[in-house]
Amino acid sequence: MTLLLVANTIAAVASIAFAVVGGVRPAALTDSDPPTGGERFYGWMYAVRGLPLGAAAGVVPLLWSGPASVVILYAAAAAQVGDAAIGIAHRKWTMIVGPLLLTAIHVATAVAAR
Repeated sequence: MTLLLVANTIAAVASIAFAVVGGVRPAALTDSDPPTGGERFYGWMYAVRGLPLGAAAGVVPLLWSGPASVVILYAAAAAQVGDAAIGIAHRKWTMIVGPLLLTAIHVATAVAAR
């Protein structure tokens, strides 16, 4: 379980990092320079979702096991599946592989935290 908690914390930190990059420098994630107003808007929307969800997914399993932690981990996994689906739609492998790896880590941690 300790290895899963460490992996989950690293996954949550990576998710938070991408959320910050999406808000501050959306062009780094969209490969467009300069970013449009819409890209900046959606970058901040992504950050507003990603920061608290990533923080909750990283911290809650360290403090509590059981239903609360499981629900948060499954919510974080669902968000990562959504990110991967967007990656599939745009054929961006980095947006597919990374989120699916984080999904697997969150789900494995949720199953172990029951």
